[in-house]
Amino acid sequence: MKPKEKFRTRPKKTGARKKQRILTHKKRLVAAGYERAKLDKMTPVDLRNLLKKVAKRKAVKK
Repeated sequence: MKPKEKFRTRPKKTGARKKQRILTHKKRLVAAGYERAKLDKMTPVDLRNLLKKVAKRKAVKK
């Protein structure tokens, strides 16, 4: 009988990497002209949506 193959599982999300990712999003948005105080009150989902808008603006300018 053949040994059972172990499939690689997806890596688990960690709090530290998530927090680091959110901080980099905030830095990008501050560079794009948003206020830091407003960004601190937003959820991570809202931050990602704002980043999408910034990316669309950059694409239009090119």
